[in-house]
Amino acid sequence: MTDDTNSTSDETMERRVDGAARDLARVISTAAPGQREQLREMAVHLLRDEVEIAQPIEAATVATGSTNPFAIGIPLVLVGGIMLILFPPVGLLLFAAAAFMMIWGVAAVMIRRES
Repeated sequence: MTDDTNSTSDETMERRVDGAARDLARVISTAAPGQREQLREMAVHLLRDEVEIAQPIEAATVATGSTNPFAIGIPLVLVGGIMLILFPPVGLLLFAAAAFMMIWGVAAVMIRRES
């Protein structure tokens, strides 16, 4: 019984939305030809602003701790190589930071696998 009620209410909502869209199209069509495009854009803009779209709870939650420090070490190595040529102390510092991040990333993976 619940499925029949839901499908009937869905069909009713679809008919109401379809009727409202046709009414709005008729109103916009009666406007001056130069205003039709502006009115259409205004209607779309207002509809997007007024209608709330509920997102599923799973999609709304953000995964934490999903970034591995190893991934940050890769660009540090690349930038460190360039900076080693331009300004050696900064390049060496970036290489050291990259090595630290990569070791940290490998260690994090090893610790997670042990648990």
